[in-house]
Amino acid sequence: MATFVPVAQQDEPGVADPALDLARHIQVINGGDPSTVGDIPDQKALDLALENLDKIFAQAGEKEKERESIEGVLNVVCWLFQRVLENNTAPAESVTLADKFLKKLTSDTTTHPILRLKMLSTIYNILGGNGTARYNTFLAIVEYAAAAGKDHLSLVSPQFAQLDTMLAEWGTDVAKTRTLYQTIFDAMAKFGDSHGAHQYRLKFLTSFQGDSALEAAKPQAKTAVSEAIANPKVYQFDAYLELDAVQALKNDSKDGKLHELLTLFASKDLGDFNTFYSANSAYVDSLGLKKEDCVLKMRLLSLCTLASAKREIKYAEIASCLEVKEEEVEQWAIKAITAKLMDAKMDQLNKIVCVSHCTDRMFSQEQWKVLRSQLVGWKDRMKQLMVAIDNSRQFQQQQMMQMQSQMQGM
Repeated sequence: MATFVPVAQQDEPGVADPALDLARHIQVINGGDPSTVGDIPDQKALDLALENLDKIFAQAGEKEKERESIEGVLNVVCWLFQRVLENNTAPAESVTLADKFLKKLTSDTTTHPILRLKMLSTIYNILGGNGTARYNTFLAIVEYAAAAGKDHLSLVSPQFAQLDTMLAEWGTDVAKTRTLYQTIFDAMAKFGDSHGAHQYRLKFLTSFQGDSALEAAKPQAKTAVSEAIANPKVYQFDAYLELDAVQALKNDSKDGKLHELLTLFASKDLGDFNTFYSANSAYVDSLGLKKEDCVLKMRLLSLCTLASAKREIKYAEIASCLEVKEEEVEQWAIKAITAKLMDAKMDQLNKIVCVSHCTDRMFSQEQWKVLRSQLVGWKDRMKQLMVAIDNSRQFQQQQMMQMQSQMQGM
């Protein structure tokens, strides 16, 4: 974000007071005589500027010189805001003053929105270490950019990568954190960034881990699970099942079925899905899920289950599990390989799929513990090997020194 640099101090000799110049400029905009404006306190000049902020923006035409001129005026407004802040040392007063500025600045999303975003960015930087005011400003920036349009949101979205660090710096509580996450994923979804929206929806849901009040999270949990099932690139669902907000759906009178469906995609096979769909087709359809897409994904996942259990699978066994003709097996094996779910070769003569690697459908905490134990074991063995190599090197050096000593004595 751009940082505002003050152009002058009030007590600099020979330099006009920016507050007075700003008040006189506003007098001109309103058709008055600037010479009638005398010395004016900073706070009153700022209030005057905020009251006439829309009129100041209206002066900016489409020509670059006109915009540059207005940007100069807006910089003075920001500088004046900074000077007033310096005289209001109480953080609460700064928050109130900033919120007043934000409300006025974001009231119009059609008149020079980029200039307004620049001004919001400047305000953010002026607020320095005031975490509450900075949070409010950043939230206003996201809301304003989303209201102004897709191109404007794209100007702000690069900042999202630093969001976790920013939230920590602001000292934001969990309620406000959730509000910001929801504002972001709503904005992304509005303009078709389904992947980005899903990631921030998951951040929102993760913030409920360990929280007993999960009712507010259920709607987003339902959406996140439905998105994951519908996404043709998502094949592992254990991370969703570990979310407390998703577990809260399990005993829900209406959406308990969604938790059951998620469990099917996490660990069951096509036959289980078909049985579930026969009994709950209206509910699945209400989620916006298409049966043919679900069947496609379940066939690939069912193949993964087979490939995890054995390294050589007969075509006939795969055909039976996937409920397809035997001549279609190679097509499904290729789909699984293309989706990077497994590495395998087809033995067409013997009608066998030979699996060299397969992605686990579930990677539980127990599996993480096993993996950690294996890594620790490998690390220990490497240490032992390095010690053996070092001992061997020292022994060889000693042997060489003895040989040289013997040769010198001859």
